[in-house]
Parts: sequence; structure tokens; C-alpha cells
Amino acid sequence: MKAQQLDYLAVNKTPNNAITITSPFTGKVAMLDSHPEPFFKYGTLGPGIMVSLSSHKILAPFDGTLLQAKNAGTEFILQAKNGLKVLINLTISGSQPITHTHIAQLNGSEIRKGQRLAYFDLRKLDKPMLASLILLNGHTLGTFHYSHTHVNAGADPLLTIIKKK
Repeated sequence: MKAQQLDYLAVNKTPNNAITITSPFTGKVAMLDSHPEPFFKYGTLGPGIMVSLSSHKILAPFDGTLLQAKNAGTEFILQAKNGLKVLINLTISGSQPITHTHIAQLNGSEIRKGQRLAYFDLRKLDKPMLASLILLNGHTLGTFHYSHTHVNAGADPLLTIIKKK
């Protein structure tokens, strides 16, 4: 099984009816097919995109609800007000230790776009932490696009969905 295709689309070419998901991460954007874990690499849960983190903050990409924080704060399932569900997954290479400085929300909490979900101390990691944003229920909405090769948390669009007509 192959991950659903994501294509580059310049921000100024994005149609008005597109759904834009703001990046919860800061770092270099990469396709899921380069993810080290097959579960993500092959798009088992749905289409998505990956970021090699260069910053310690994970922010809410939209207004909605934090449905679950799992696996010691390395997985978050969020639901937007429009019903779109996403998984934010953090992957740490090997058995490197990670220090959680803060996990901001509890399951069932309302979240606001740009609100901090978690903060991690990345200074002791040998390799960058990988962060993935997976669309859990949006795979039938339309086509998926990215517009930046490097994103800033809370500012840049990470993923754009162009709805089917």
C-alpha cells in the first residue's frame, strides 16, 4: 500500500474553498514516504505530511477539541470544529531520552489555533525528532497539497485540502 500523493502548490494558487491546516510544528517538511516507521510511511492511517523538528513547541493547528493525548504526549488526536480529525505523532529515533517540559491540555479540552499543546526539550537528542500530521477522516475530501519546504509553527500552512466539486 502506498501513501496518498501530496503535491506542491504555491500559496497564491490555493483556491478560496480550500481547507488549510496551519503547521503545529517548526522545521523542514518531508513526505511521509520517507518516514522510518512503515505504519506512517505507507499511509495506513490516512494521508499526511512529516516535519523534521527544529523547535520545541507543538501548537494547535486549528480551533477544536483535543480528543486524546497518548503515549506520554507523543500522540495527539484533534478534531476541528468542521469535523476534520487529525493525528499529530512525534517519533524519536532509537532509544533517545526525551524530556517533557509541559503537556498543556487534557483529553476533551477545547483548543484554539496557535495554543501550545506540548513543549519538549530537544537539546539532548542526537537526531531531530520527526513530527507527522495525519488526516484520519479527510482522505475522501479531495486532493492534498503542501506549499512550504520549511514551516513555522502557528504561522505557515502545513497541509491544504482542495475539496472535490
